Amino acid sequence: MSQLIHGHQGNRGSESRSHAFPIYQTSTFRFDTVEQGMEIFAGTAKYDAYSRISSPNHRFLEDSLCVLEDGEAAQVFDSGMTAIKVTLLSLLELGDEVIAHRNLYGGTVRFLKELHKFGIETKFVDARQPTNLLEELTPATKMVFLETPSNPVIDICDFEIIKTVLEQAGRDDILVVVDNTFASPYNQKPLRKRADISIQSLTKYINGFGNATGGAIITSSKIMENIRERYNSSGGMMEPEVAQRIAMNMITLPDRMEKHNRNGHGIAAGFLKNCPLVQKVYYPGLSEHPNNDVARRLMTGFGGMISFELDDSDGSKTKTFLNKLAQDQRDGEGIITLAVSLGCVDTLICCPALSTHYSLPREERLAQGISDNLIRFSAGIENMDDIAYSLERGFQAVK
Repeated sequence: MSQLIHGHQGNRGSESRSHAFPIYQTSTFRFDTVEQGMEIFAGTAKYDAYSRISSPNHRFLEDSLCVLEDGEAAQVFDSGMTAIKVTLLSLLELGDEVIAHRNLYGGTVRFLKELHKFGIETKFVDARQPTNLLEELTPATKMVFLETPSNPVIDICDFEIIKTVLEQAGRDDILVVVDNTFASPYNQKPLRKRADISIQSLTKYINGFGNATGGAIITSSKIMENIRERYNSSGGMMEPEVAQRIAMNMITLPDRMEKHNRNGHGIAAGFLKNCPLVQKVYYPGLSEHPNNDVARRLMTGFGGMISFELDDSDGSKTKTFLNKLAQDQRDGEGIITLAVSLGCVDTLICCPALSTHYSLPREERLAQGISDNLIRFSAGIENMDDIAYSLERGFQAVK
């Protein structure tokens, strides 16, 4: 935390002598000389030229992300999906192939499928078993794309072993990309465990307060050079005031994540597992969770993301349960919000089949393990008893 607070002391409002890092509300930056401008556009001088490309506020946030993720370089964007699109379109070319884990955020799945329009094909496999990836490798394979834990069935993929297996197969050219949003860099550092690129939806745990959207790529300096050659013309840049808000909110991430971790484990192990109306609980900190041993090796904490399946044959109980929680929240009787985001200080809940993954065909959802009665739960940092009380009111409505 000290690095997050004090890591920019030499760069903090140096011209204005401001205690807080100022927000740079400008579209462009002046050059001291023609030669300086030439150096900036040649990439040999680290100054800002135009805010669509970079600004001091972007760099302030990016430096903090490198501290959190143990990265050499970072680039921020206006959303997590922009970060994903820039990663894919910057590093893949006509004729390339991607191997992706079968369970991903619905928006990511849709974009990966759309890549065929650019001559890039995607194969979806169960990447929980690294050998499944080897069976799909071809000379055209250039990237493995994972979420771990995954959205929404909380799959754990062993990106460390996957990278090792690829190297043993003579394919060290394949980039391993990990969307680290569900874990947060407080609980998991993919770059430290041999992944090539870590992607974050800054909207979620890193910002943490539900008041800004953003995304980021964190990687090595070498890979970032390849990305930056193309992203300059992509747009999708974060506003400077948003960058500064996220940078300030991020300082509280360690304290927030400790509470998210406690509440996540407490609700999963101490409440949902013992509820007769719950058929199955998905949480990486449970000993019975598939690849729990992998999660314990890759993660230092298991976060606040839980999914569970209601005992509901036709979907009616799922809707009744969620509507009861939403009504209680509106009426001041409960504290759980029916919404599709996650990683906020307040507890959020949704049914992926009816929201984030609604646009995917039902057969495809089921193949990913997303049943109609699967509920995604983002434990906030409220008092755990209050969260449990609100859930119990929902369960009482479907007994």
